[in-house]
Amino acid sequence: MVQSNSENNSNPASEPLHSVSNNSGKESGMKYPWAVFVALAMGMLVYGVAESYGPVFAIGGIIPAPYAFLGFSLPYIAGGVGALLSGGLADRIGRKGSFMITSAMIVVGIAIYLLGQLTPSTSLTYLIALIISFVLIGMAAIGLETPILSMMAEAVPAKNRGRSLVIVQNFGNIGVGITFIPLLLGLSKAANDIALGLLFFAPLIALAIAWRLMSESAPWTAIKGGTKSDVEDAWVGQDGDAEKVHVSVGLPMRFLILILIGVSQDVAFVYFSYGVGYDYFYGTNGILAATIPLIGGLTMAVVGVVAGILFVDRVSRKTFTIFSYGILVGFWAILWAYEAATGAISGLLLVAILTLLFIPGEITWAARGMLEPELFPTLKRGTYVSLVRFVVWVSAGVITGSLTYLADNGFSFNGSAAIVMVVFVISLAMTVLWQRRGFETRSLSLSGLDKGLPKKSDGLETTK
Repeated sequence: MVQSNSENNSNPASEPLHSVSNNSGKESGMKYPWAVFVALAMGMLVYGVAESYGPVFAIGGIIPAPYAFLGFSLPYIAGGVGALLSGGLADRIGRKGSFMITSAMIVVGIAIYLLGQLTPSTSLTYLIALIISFVLIGMAAIGLETPILSMMAEAVPAKNRGRSLVIVQNFGNIGVGITFIPLLLGLSKAANDIALGLLFFAPLIALAIAWRLMSESAPWTAIKGGTKSDVEDAWVGQDGDAEKVHVSVGLPMRFLILILIGVSQDVAFVYFSYGVGYDYFYGTNGILAATIPLIGGLTMAVVGVVAGILFVDRVSRKTFTIFSYGILVGFWAILWAYEAATGAISGLLLVAILTLLFIPGEITWAARGMLEPELFPTLKRGTYVSLVRFVVWVSAGVITGSLTYLADNGFSFNGSAAIVMVVFVISLAMTVLWQRRGFETRSLSLSGLDKGLPKKSDGLETTK
């Protein structure tokens, strides 16, 4: 018998979602968790600004040129460690608690940077403050993703889970675009001030909303014994009688595929947004290098909304994933061929091609952002997602940092393009493997991932 779970689903900021049809034609009366969405969207806005923190300082000349490679690598390597920390916390103290602690780390990182500004930019103290700031903000920025994805996967009805995961992530693109507007206008100091202001106030707003209005996820609460109902009841209270996910492959294959497509997507996102422009299309005044992240952020924001509303919950995850990585390979091949033929470092056609690259840059992010929390059980969702992101971000940070270092030492674009293409082709092969061997998750209840957990019945626990 399904027990009432209203105490966990109630939320003072929730409004009824129009009747959500599940796969069997019945309805789930679950209210849409608007407070969760708003708090996590603000968190992703912070992510976008914080994720741009290092690159914007490098491209804008805010930090000395010899330290530029740190801005393209250190925040992302530290981000992998931050993912481990936040993922462990998400499984131990809850998704809400992990989100709040990680958000607070950004405020601390900004405070350390500001203290470093009291010393000359050539001093050792300045360098140490800069490194600590990059590390803390990188840890927090990437660390925010794990509790955000876990919470969205566990708090939104199955029929709306895909679009909610994609759209909430999309606020990160807005953060990137906002941060780079002043650089395009030649106002590097304003870029610095905007980034610092957003990184101070946005986490505080997210913390206030989360503290006051955001409830912990019902499935996690049930597993931890915080409610009289069990985790299956919690999922039914959210998804109605939607069909369950049918797990067909083990954890090793899930980890392998998620890591390899994740490395590819992170390399694409970081390299398209920051690296390739800074390394090869900087020109004489850096305008194109500053324009690319702005164009990219705005392009990805539009693509993310369109994909989230129109496509992700209407086509299978397998189809969406293989399509997104397929066009990633195709569009990168177009840029590579164009550069091999012309050697251009500016021009409208180059800008147009670079803009096209942000389409797969966004939809590959959407694909992996949906799959990561949808492939792991509730009990270890935070830890497993964070393990994937740790490997992904450290690997991507090493790759993009190395490409920047090589470019600074005369490595050609053709050489870099070949390395990046190998990464992209491997990820495409992984999507083909998932198409053939993986299991579908679109609009299905994730309760199927929680098989074997104790089931409560009249105060006793039995095995499902």
